[in-house]
Amino acid sequence: MPYPIRRILACVDGTPEGRRLAQASAVLARRLNARLVALWGLRRPSPSPAETFARGSGPMHEVIAREAAASAELMTQARRYCELAAGSAGVAADFRPVWDDDASPVPPAEAGDLFVSCHPQLRDQPDALSAERLLISSGRPVLILPGAANPDPVRPLLVCWNGSAAAHRAVEDALPLLSGSGSATILVVDEAASTLSAEDLATSLRERGVKAEVRRKASGSATVAETIAAVAADLDVGLVVLGGYSRSPTLERIFGGVTRSFLAAAPRPLLLSRVPDHVVRGQAPSAEAAE
Repeated sequence: MPYPIRRILACVDGTPEGRRLAQASAVLARRLNARLVALWGLRRPSPSPAETFARGSGPMHEVIAREAAASAELMTQARRYCELAAGSAGVAADFRPVWDDDASPVPPAEAGDLFVSCHPQLRDQPDALSAERLLISSGRPVLILPGAANPDPVRPLLVCWNGSAAAHRAVEDALPLLSGSGSATILVVDEAASTLSAEDLATSLRERGVKAEVRRKASGSATVAETIAAVAADLDVGLVVLGGYSRSPTLERIFGGVTRSFLAAAPRPLLLSRVPDHVVRGQAPSAEAAE
C-alpha cells in the first residue's frame, strides 16, 4: 500500500519564482487533499554602512529597533503572499518563516510526507532547504519543479528503473502521484535491471490502474542522465521518478552520477527519493537519523 501524502512542505519565497512555486504547491495540496506548510524563505535585513558605525546604547537600540521593524514588515508581506497563493487554489496554508541564515529550518516535529522545491534554488531560501540537502538528510521524497512548473497529472510519467532500493522507494513514494496519471513508462537504461523485475513493476502498476509499459534503452555514447532526459523529452512526460543516490553522495560528487546530473539541471518536474544510509547498510538508525 502506498503511503498517502498528508502533509506537503513547500520551500518557497517572495521572488516571482517562489510565489509561482507556492501556487503550484497549493494546487498539488488540493489535488492530493493534503495539508500545505509553506517554508517561506526570508532574507534578513542588513544595517546600512552608516548604521554599522553606531556607538552608544541609544543609537544601537535604534538600529536594532529598525531591523526588527523591517523583519516584521517582511514577514507580514510574506504571509500575505502565502495567503494569496493558497487562496487561489482554494486551500489553507500554514505559514512558517525561514530566514536565509537558518542552519536548521525544519525541526523534526515539522517533517512532512513530501518536500516541494524549485530549480534553480530560490534566492531567499537557506542552503539547508536545497533539494540536495533535503534529499540526503530528511528521509522524505523531494519534488523538484523547474521554473515552479506544476506537474501535469494528465501527461504520462517516466519511472527510471534499475532495481535498486532507491528505485523501489521512489516508486512507492510516487504512487499517490502515479494514480492520477493515465500511463507510465518504466525506463531501463543499458543493463541496469533485469527484464523480469521491470515487468513485475509494470504488472504492479497496472494492478493499481496505471497503464504501464517497459522500455529498454541503450545509452551508447551518451551518459545515463542524458539518455533519461532524451526519453523524457520524446515522451513529453509530466514527471520523472528517480531513485536518488543509489550509490553514496560522496562518490557521485567525485565521479559524477545520474542524481547529481539531474540536481544540476532539472529540465522537467522530478521526484527524487533516497533510502537512508543506515537502512542500506542494515544498521539501526542513530538518534539523529531517526529524527
